[in-house]
Amino acid sequence: MVRYALTGDILGELSRHWWVLVVRGVVAVVFGLLALVWPGASLLALAIIFGVFALVDGVALAFTAYRATPGSRLSLGVQAGLSIVLGLLALTWPMAAIIAIVFLIGAWAIVTGVAEIVTAVRLRAHISSEWLLIFVGALSVIFGLLMWFWPLAGAEAIMLVVGVYAIVFGVVMAVAGFQLRGATDGVRSTSEQDTVATADADTDADLDGAGGATAATGKDAERPVSAFDEGYAGGYTDGYRGDGRDTEQAPGDDETASPRSGRHRAPKKGPNDPGTP
Repeated sequence: MVRYALTGDILGELSRHWWVLVVRGVVAVVFGLLALVWPGASLLALAIIFGVFALVDGVALAFTAYRATPGSRLSLGVQAGLSIVLGLLALTWPMAAIIAIVFLIGAWAIVTGVAEIVTAVRLRAHISSEWLLIFVGALSVIFGLLMWFWPLAGAEAIMLVVGVYAIVFGVVMAVAGFQLRGATDGVRSTSEQDTVATADADTDADLDGAGGATAATGKDAERPVSAFDEGYAGGYTDGYRGDGRDTEQAPGDDETASPRSGRHRAPKKGPNDPGTP
């Protein structure tokens, strides 16, 4: 349970909605294939294709963010909002997007790449191929930087680069989605094992406490009575009851006439005793 709480915010949401990653991967592969099939397409066609892809990707991310916990909702929501805004801009103003499309794609690729690297680092203990996410994240960042530094490259070259990138991105996302599908059972079993272990530990602690108290009580009950205890008890009883001679003696005798007096009381001195004034 503790381990699920520490990594579960993002891992739990992605594993429960693994199919969203698969859908994003399939859409990216289709977009890449279209870019490669029509390598001579203009930037206008590139803007329209990119707008559709960004919208679908943003809607899928928005659904995941809506179902996510507050801890991971912010990062997913920011990425979804950016994808939707870029997609709407590319579809609404395609002519203006011809000028800004390269910079828009570059910004989107950098943000997506950073998010993929962060996700891979957080999930490295639960998936075996986190290096794929790190690789595609680094590829996204490099691709975005290239779009910024060489914005005047030909439309055909841009389409080829975008197509290759989209295919690689889509394959990695689909593979990660299927791997997270299997990770769901692992997270649940780990959580159940932690819960059972915690309950067993609490039960053992209760049994140990009860056993210790019983052992201490038994030790006190079985402690043997020493000769000192018997003598002290007998002397106290005799002193309280007297020895039977006190009630028969006169006030002038050696012992006191008090009915509660006993051997523990010192005898009274007579007029002829030594030391008497």
